[in-house]
Amino acid sequence: MKTLYIHADFMEYETKKATPVAEALPEGHASGRMEEVLVAFITVEKSDEGKVNAVAAEAAADLVEVKQKVGAERILIYPYAHLSPELSDPQTGKEMLKVLEHMLKEKGVEVERAPFGWYKAFKISCKGHPLSELSRDFEGNEAAPERRGEERFLILLPDGTELSPNEYEQGTECFMIMMQKEALKKEWPLTGEVKYLRLCKKFGIQWESMSDVGHMCFSPKGALMFDLCADYSWQIVNTMGLALYTVKGTNMFSLDEGPVAEHAKLFGDRLYMIEGEKKDFVMRYAACHQQFAMMRHWTISYKSLPYGAFEVADSYRLEQSGETMLCFRTRRLNMPDLHVICRDIPESEGWFERLDARIYDEADKLGRDYEMLVNLSSKEAYELHKPMLMRLMKAHNKPMLIHFYPEGINYYWTVNIEYHILDDMKRAREIGTVQIDIGNAKRFGITYTDENGKKQYPIILHTAVIGTIERYLYTLFDTAVREESQGRLGTLPTWVNPEQVRIMTVSETHLPRARELVERLQKQRIRVGLDDRGETVGKKVREAKQDWVGYAIVIGDKEMASDTFMIYDRLQNKNVEMSFDALVEKIKAEVGDMPNRPMYMPYEMSRQVDI
Repeated sequence: MKTLYIHADFMEYETKKATPVAEALPEGHASGRMEEVLVAFITVEKSDEGKVNAVAAEAAADLVEVKQKVGAERILIYPYAHLSPELSDPQTGKEMLKVLEHMLKEKGVEVERAPFGWYKAFKISCKGHPLSELSRDFEGNEAAPERRGEERFLILLPDGTELSPNEYEQGTECFMIMMQKEALKKEWPLTGEVKYLRLCKKFGIQWESMSDVGHMCFSPKGALMFDLCADYSWQIVNTMGLALYTVKGTNMFSLDEGPVAEHAKLFGDRLYMIEGEKKDFVMRYAACHQQFAMMRHWTISYKSLPYGAFEVADSYRLEQSGETMLCFRTRRLNMPDLHVICRDIPESEGWFERLDARIYDEADKLGRDYEMLVNLSSKEAYELHKPMLMRLMKAHNKPMLIHFYPEGINYYWTVNIEYHILDDMKRAREIGTVQIDIGNAKRFGITYTDENGKKQYPIILHTAVIGTIERYLYTLFDTAVREESQGRLGTLPTWVNPEQVRIMTVSETHLPRARELVERLQKQRIRVGLDDRGETVGKKVREAKQDWVGYAIVIGDKEMASDTFMIYDRLQNKNVEMSFDALVEKIKAEVGDMPNRPMYMPYEMSRQVDI
């Protein structure tokens, strides 16, 4: 950053014309005048990219010092692109000036900022004393974090033995593939058919071509499945014995807010940015921003802890367009984000272990298993949490892949576990996660009052027990194609199957009886479709199987007066004789206490459009 300071009797400016990179003009800032002012003409340079906070902090400290020396009453930040030929990208320029303004305000300085990217006319009256004109060049090197060493990995065994990844050969297939990719940086190219995509198409889940890359859309069947999974994520956190606050919030936050700007730095080039009328915004990448922004206003006592805050948060990450994958890596995702607010590290570890157990339990319900990648911010964090990690390994009788991040950076977290499954394409895929956060309470100003009446910063756990909603669907689909690869018929759990029963008629004369059965099933909160089209029975049965309907019933003359039917059971892949009441009882037993919703489209197939 290059700057020119002028101590002036007054400075006034007026905007004339916007350039292509102009920020939205803040209300009341089309023109301005300040008296007894230190004017800072500022050029943000290419070398400032990636270190905005460090450069801005250095400039803010110097501006306060010069203001005091010359006796100026206030400061005007004035974007000025003529002090260097090596300009930064416009986004960095805007961000730098906003962060500098925020830092000066935090130091108690009266400061204004002229709008970025506008041609402006200005008048200035320089005072003319020896310090009235000064130039500066800020690089931010002193404030930049020093990385000590590189990332490193080790294998931790349940008996406490530590091994190098190069000498470990005893892990499961999933563990070894995860270790090869993460620690040894080896990843084999994919071969063969990506089978789960067929199921995405079957249930109406696809990319939206009229949106940005990585944005999905859901037809009725997929939308129903999505909402059921979201309902389930809420149900999970409400059955963990935790005092829970369910919230809803916005999806964009202003970079003028210091905590938002600081937290946003952690995501680098994955930030999804939009320009508003008066401010620039970052699209949230989890529920953190909204929940923390709320909690800073809450009056929290130690008696209220621990508690949880939950939202299925639409989140945005600017993933590389060549790496996006339906339901797995998307630019818009939905995170069932639970934050557990704890008094201290021991309490947070206790809840970490409870969440870990539930994460494994949810995988087990689908017949899946996890392997653990444990990220640590430092050697000290490893020593702090090692007893907990040992307990987790003994609970699962599994090793851990330990990943040490480069030290010397002020990470806001200490430990993060990523839970990986092995998918049908032999890839280790992260689904669930838990993290201990020691920094964001202070960053956002979240405090609680302890037993002695003193304010304390809590420890915050971040978790998505089943991963994003999209990744949970991915797991369901991958589980189904794995069944197919093992010679069985692919199925979905009954609670998430968009059409649990389909009734098919032989002819129009059988429609009244079919409608009667549909009505009876609907009253039992069972999702049922009616194939009332004039197609052959053979075609109707084939399509019911192609649509992965759980149970299919043909209504002909024999079924007109009987409550016992020959029913096709997809899970068994055969016809089974069963009474109506037995069918209802069987479906209700399979659904249990899982979420339930009605169908998202007309139940009569004759009324359905061809989607």
